[in-house]
Amino acid sequence: MLTTTIFAGGTGKSRTPRAWKSVLLVTSHPDDESMFFGPTIQAAKRMGAQVHILCLSAGNADGLGEVRAKELDAAGVYLGVASVNLVDDAALRDGFEEKWPVEAVAAQVDAAARKVGAETVVTFDAGGISGHPNHTATYRGVLYWMLSEDYRETLRGVRQVWSLVTTNTVRKFVGAYDAFASFFLDPDAMLAASNPLVLMRAMAMHASQFVWYRRLFVVFSRYSYTNT
Repeated sequence: MLTTTIFAGGTGKSRTPRAWKSVLLVTSHPDDESMFFGPTIQAAKRMGAQVHILCLSAGNADGLGEVRAKELDAAGVYLGVASVNLVDDAALRDGFEEKWPVEAVAAQVDAAARKVGAETVVTFDAGGISGHPNHTATYRGVLYWMLSEDYRETLRGVRQVWSLVTTNTVRKFVGAYDAFASFFLDPDAMLAASNPLVLMRAMAMHASQFVWYRRLFVVFSRYSYTNT
Protein backbone atom coordinates (compact mmCIF):
# COMPACT_ATOMS: atom_id res chain seq x y z
CA MET A 1 0.00 0.00 0.00
CA LEU A 2 1.46 3.32 0.96
CA THR A 3 4.34 4.57 -0.86
CA THR A 4 6.84 7.22 0.08
CA THR A 5 8.37 5.11 2.78
CA ILE A 6 10.56 6.57 5.47
CA PHE A 7 12.49 4.44 7.89
CA ALA A 8 12.81 5.55 11.48
CA GLY A 9 16.20 3.89 11.81
CA GLY A 10 17.64 5.77 8.87
CA THR A 11 17.36 5.68 5.09
CA GLY A 12 17.13 2.61 2.94
CA LYS A 13 15.30 1.14 0.01
CA SER A 14 11.55 0.66 0.23
CA ARG A 15 9.98 -2.50 1.57
CA THR A 16 6.55 -3.93 0.95
CA PRO A 17 4.45 -3.97 4.13
CA ARG A 18 4.20 -7.44 5.59
CA ALA A 19 3.79 -8.96 9.01
CA TRP A 20 2.68 -5.77 10.68
CA LYS A 21 1.87 -6.29 14.35
CA SER A 22 0.97 -2.94 15.93
CA VAL A 23 0.07 -0.07 13.62
CA LEU A 24 -0.41 3.54 14.70
CA LEU A 25 -2.51 5.45 12.17
CA VAL A 26 -2.03 9.20 12.63
CA THR A 27 -4.87 11.30 11.21
CA SER A 28 -5.97 14.92 11.49
CA HIS A 29 -9.77 14.72 11.77
CA PRO A 30 -12.54 12.23 12.50
CA ASP A 31 -13.48 10.61 9.15
CA ASP A 32 -9.91 10.64 7.74
CA GLU A 33 -9.53 6.99 8.72
CA SER A 34 -12.59 5.97 6.67
CA MET A 35 -12.26 8.39 3.77
CA PHE A 36 -8.55 7.92 3.04
CA PHE A 37 -6.93 5.08 5.00
CA GLY A 38 -9.57 2.34 4.85
CA PRO A 39 -7.58 -0.02 2.60
CA THR A 40 -4.63 0.30 4.97
CA ILE A 41 -6.78 -0.63 7.97
CA GLN A 42 -8.24 -3.64 6.20
CA ALA A 43 -4.85 -4.81 4.90
CA ALA A 44 -3.29 -4.48 8.37
CA LYS A 45 -6.09 -6.55 9.85
CA ARG A 46 -5.52 -9.21 7.17
CA MET A 47 -1.94 -9.41 8.45
CA GLY A 48 -3.28 -9.95 11.96
CA ALA A 49 -2.11 -6.54 13.16
CA GLN A 50 -3.74 -4.36 15.76
CA VAL A 51 -4.59 -0.92 14.39
CA HIS A 52 -4.63 2.09 16.70
CA ILE A 53 -5.95 5.46 15.54
CA LEU A 54 -4.44 8.71 16.80
CA CYS A 55 -6.70 11.56 15.64
CA LEU A 56 -5.08 14.92 16.33
CA SER A 57 -8.25 17.02 16.48
CA ALA A 58 -11.97 16.63 17.02
CA GLY A 59 -12.79 18.45 13.79
CA ASN A 60 -14.49 21.20 15.75
CA ALA A 61 -14.18 24.00 13.19
CA ASP A 62 -17.98 24.07 12.82
CA GLY A 63 -18.71 23.43 16.49
CA LEU A 64 -19.44 19.73 15.97
CA GLY A 65 -16.50 18.33 17.91
CA GLU A 66 -18.55 16.30 20.39
CA VAL A 67 -20.70 14.84 17.63
CA ARG A 68 -17.70 13.97 15.51
CA ALA A 69 -15.94 12.33 18.45
CA LYS A 70 -18.87 9.93 18.86
CA GLU A 71 -18.94 9.27 15.12
CA LEU A 72 -15.24 8.41 15.19
CA ASP A 73 -15.75 5.96 18.04
CA ALA A 74 -18.57 4.25 16.15
CA ALA A 75 -16.57 4.03 12.92
CA GLY A 76 -13.59 2.68 14.83
CA VAL A 77 -15.66 -0.10 16.35
CA TYR A 78 -17.18 -0.92 12.96
CA LEU A 79 -13.75 -1.08 11.30
CA GLY A 80 -12.44 -3.26 14.09
CA VAL A 81 -9.57 -1.07 15.24
CA ALA A 82 -7.99 -1.81 18.60
CA SER A 83 -8.17 1.73 19.98
CA VAL A 84 -9.05 5.32 19.13
CA ASN A 85 -7.23 8.22 20.77
CA LEU A 86 -8.82 11.60 20.05
CA VAL A 87 -6.54 14.49 21.01
CA ASP A 88 -7.79 17.59 22.81
CA ASP A 89 -4.93 20.07 22.51
CA ALA A 90 -5.33 23.82 22.20
CA ALA A 91 -2.35 23.87 19.83
CA LEU A 92 -4.08 21.45 17.44
CA ARG A 93 -7.41 23.00 16.53
CA ASP A 94 -9.29 22.08 13.37
CA GLY A 95 -9.33 24.76 10.69
CA PHE A 96 -7.77 25.94 7.45
CA GLU A 97 -6.25 28.94 9.20
CA GLU A 98 -4.84 27.01 12.16
CA LYS A 99 -1.07 26.58 12.36
CA TRP A 100 -0.12 23.30 13.98
CA PRO A 101 3.33 23.37 15.61
CA VAL A 102 5.43 20.37 14.63
CA GLU A 103 6.47 20.03 18.26
CA ALA A 104 2.86 19.58 19.40
CA VAL A 105 2.19 16.94 16.75
CA ALA A 106 5.43 15.10 17.56
CA ALA A 107 4.66 15.00 21.28
CA GLN A 108 1.25 13.44 20.65
CA VAL A 109 2.65 10.89 18.20
CA ASP A 110 5.42 9.89 20.58
CA ALA A 111 3.06 9.43 23.52
CA ALA A 112 0.65 7.35 21.42
CA ALA A 113 3.42 5.21 19.88
CA ARG A 114 4.78 4.41 23.33
CA LYS A 115 1.34 3.64 24.71
CA VAL A 116 0.39 1.12 22.03
CA GLY A 117 3.87 -0.24 21.34
CA ALA A 118 3.68 0.75 17.69
CA GLU A 119 6.22 -0.82 15.36
CA THR A 120 4.63 0.72 12.27
CA VAL A 121 3.33 4.28 11.84
CA VAL A 122 1.14 5.43 8.94
CA THR A 123 0.10 8.99 8.12
CA PHE A 124 -0.39 11.52 5.30
CA ASP A 125 2.36 12.54 2.89
CA ALA A 126 3.49 16.12 2.24
CA GLY A 127 0.51 16.70 -0.07
CA GLY A 128 -2.04 15.64 2.52
CA ILE A 129 -4.30 13.99 -0.13
CA SER A 130 -6.68 16.97 -0.20
CA GLY A 131 -4.09 19.61 0.59
CA HIS A 132 -5.80 20.49 3.87
CA PRO A 133 -3.30 22.41 6.03
CA ASN A 134 -4.01 20.16 9.03
CA HIS A 135 -3.15 17.11 6.94
CA THR A 136 0.14 18.54 5.72
CA ALA A 137 0.95 19.70 9.26
CA THR A 138 0.37 16.15 10.48
CA TYR A 139 2.95 14.90 8.00
CA ARG A 140 5.47 17.57 9.01
CA GLY A 141 4.94 16.77 12.68
CA VAL A 142 5.50 13.05 12.15
CA LEU A 143 8.63 13.83 10.15
CA TYR A 144 9.87 16.08 12.97
CA TRP A 145 9.21 13.26 15.45
CA MET A 146 11.27 10.88 13.34
CA LEU A 147 14.24 13.22 13.05
CA SER A 148 14.29 14.65 16.57
CA GLU A 149 16.84 13.32 19.03
CA ASP A 150 14.25 13.82 21.78
CA TYR A 151 12.33 10.74 20.65
CA ARG A 152 15.15 8.26 19.97
CA GLU A 153 13.99 5.92 22.73
CA THR A 154 10.52 5.46 21.25
CA LEU A 155 11.86 5.22 17.71
CA ARG A 156 14.05 2.23 18.59
CA GLY A 157 10.88 0.15 18.61
CA VAL A 158 9.46 1.58 15.36
CA ARG A 159 10.45 -0.43 12.30
CA GLN A 160 8.79 1.63 9.58
CA VAL A 161 6.93 4.86 8.96
CA TRP A 162 4.75 5.05 5.86
CA SER A 163 3.00 7.98 4.23
CA LEU A 164 -0.07 7.76 2.00
CA VAL A 165 0.59 9.00 -1.52
CA THR A 166 -1.24 12.06 -2.83
CA THR A 167 -2.16 11.52 -6.48
CA ASN A 168 -3.26 13.96 -9.15
CA THR A 169 -6.97 14.71 -9.60
CA VAL A 170 -7.47 12.32 -12.50
CA ARG A 171 -6.04 9.36 -10.63
CA LYS A 172 -7.83 10.33 -7.44
CA PHE A 173 -11.26 9.90 -9.00
CA VAL A 174 -10.99 6.79 -11.17
CA GLY A 175 -11.81 4.48 -8.29
CA ALA A 176 -10.52 0.92 -8.40
CA TYR A 177 -9.07 1.48 -11.88
CA ASP A 178 -6.22 3.42 -10.32
CA ALA A 179 -4.78 0.11 -9.17
CA PHE A 180 -3.34 -0.30 -12.67
CA ALA A 181 -1.63 3.08 -12.57
CA SER A 182 -0.44 2.45 -9.02
CA PHE A 183 1.23 -0.80 -10.06
CA PHE A 184 3.53 1.08 -12.42
CA LEU A 185 3.75 4.56 -10.89
CA ASP A 186 3.90 3.83 -7.15
CA PRO A 187 6.54 1.09 -6.91
CA ASP A 188 7.00 1.00 -3.15
CA ALA A 189 3.84 -0.80 -2.13
CA MET A 190 0.10 -1.11 -2.70
CA LEU A 191 -2.61 -2.28 -0.33
CA ALA A 192 -6.10 -3.14 -1.53
CA ALA A 193 -9.33 -2.91 0.39
CA SER A 194 -10.87 -6.22 1.43
CA ASN A 195 -14.36 -4.79 1.16
CA PRO A 196 -14.85 -1.22 -0.11
CA LEU A 197 -18.52 -1.31 0.88
CA VAL A 198 -17.50 -1.66 4.53
CA LEU A 199 -15.34 1.44 4.17
CA MET A 200 -18.22 3.36 2.60
CA ARG A 201 -20.50 2.32 5.47
CA ALA A 202 -17.83 3.43 7.95
CA MET A 203 -17.73 6.82 6.27
CA ALA A 204 -21.53 7.00 6.45
CA MET A 205 -21.21 6.72 10.24
CA HIS A 206 -19.69 10.18 10.12
CA ALA A 207 -23.20 11.44 9.45
CA SER A 208 -22.44 15.07 10.26
CA GLN A 209 -19.89 15.08 7.42
CA PHE A 210 -21.59 12.76 4.95
CA VAL A 211 -22.86 15.46 2.59
CA TRP A 212 -23.49 14.86 -1.09
CA TYR A 213 -19.95 15.53 -2.35
CA ARG A 214 -18.41 13.19 0.22
CA ARG A 215 -20.91 10.51 -0.81
CA LEU A 216 -19.62 10.88 -4.35
CA PHE A 217 -16.03 10.96 -3.08
CA VAL A 218 -16.20 7.58 -1.36
CA VAL A 219 -17.71 5.97 -4.47
CA PHE A 220 -15.26 7.37 -7.03
CA SER A 221 -12.13 7.97 -4.96
CA ARG A 222 -9.24 5.57 -5.42
CA TYR A 223 -8.71 5.80 -1.63
CA SER A 224 -11.79 3.63 -1.09
CA TYR A 225 -10.12 0.82 -3.04
CA THR A 226 -6.34 1.12 -2.82
CA ASN A 227 -3.66 2.88 -0.84
CA THR A 228 -0.16 3.42 -2.19
